[in-house]
Amino acid sequence: MKYETITQILKESKIPFAYYQFKDPPKSEKYIAYFETEKVQFYADNTVYDWTPSFAVELYTKVKDLEAEKILIDLFCKYEIPWSGGASNWIDTEKMFQTVFYC
Repeated sequence: MKYETITQILKESKIPFAYYQFKDPPKSEKYIAYFETEKVQFYADNTVYDWTPSFAVELYTKVKDLEAEKILIDLFCKYEIPWSGGASNWIDTEKMFQTVFYC
C-alpha cells in the first residue's frame, strides 16, 4: 500500500490520526497512530523490481468501540487492502483499548 492510500483511508475514517505519535495528546475519545512496519519487495534474479510499505494502524479508544473498528475494516475493503490483526488489548497505564490492524 502506498502512503497516499493509507492517508486517504485514515482521512475518510474521520478519526484523528498521526504518523507514529501525536505532538500533543488528542482530546478525542478515540484516535489512530500508524507507522510503517516493513518494505515488501518484489524481486527476482538478485534485483528488487518494486517495493511497497506495510503499515500498522493502531486504534485507541476509551471503550471497546466496534463501530470504529468496522469503519476501518470497511475502508480497507473499499480500497481492496488486505489486512490482518484486529485484536484488542487493554493498556492499563493509558486506560484505553488498543486495536491493531496490519496492512
